[in-house]
Amino acid sequence: MFNADQHSGSSRWSVVRLRTGSQATVTLLSPSFFAITTHWTGQTVPCSGDDCALCEFSPARGMFYAAVYSNSRVCLLELSAISASHFEQHCRLLHGGMRPGLTVDVSRRTEKRPVYTEVTGFKEGTTPIELLDLAAHVMVLYKFPCPNPGEGIEHYEARIRQSTILRNRRLAEQMKRQVKPTY
Repeated sequence: MFNADQHSGSSRWSVVRLRTGSQATVTLLSPSFFAITTHWTGQTVPCSGDDCALCEFSPARGMFYAAVYSNSRVCLLELSAISASHFEQHCRLLHGGMRPGLTVDVSRRTEKRPVYTEVTGFKEGTTPIELLDLAAHVMVLYKFPCPNPGEGIEHYEARIRQSTILRNRRLAEQMKRQVKPTY
């Protein structure tokens, strides 16, 4: 109980955050995006899809995640729907799709504009990140457990969906109590 687990501290991947006017160069490790629908309730929370109690209070928005190598470590690149669409179209049109090993310059010019991405090269021998591993690291951001040993992506999604339905019902109840009708 009083022993430190040296491996658990390094299991959380940081998120590449771009402030206005900043840029970074990353190497793509994901062959595709991991997409998740979210709501804003003062913090970003996942939408459970069907039976989501938050859908009546907060609009849903898509968030897209890719595993990237940046600053000598594996990180998550978080993109909005429009930024992810531009990135994916650029990769498909000029570079044969999203392939692990693509070197990408990412930048944010202004606060309200999408993240700009441009593929600048390719690194041979890049090991791709599996979708289940990517999903597990993304769900850690939202305080969900990782997949059980031997669990596939479908079972993991079903288990997380049940937890999300319960969490979102509690959040919706809290929001109902806070909103006072004005007549």
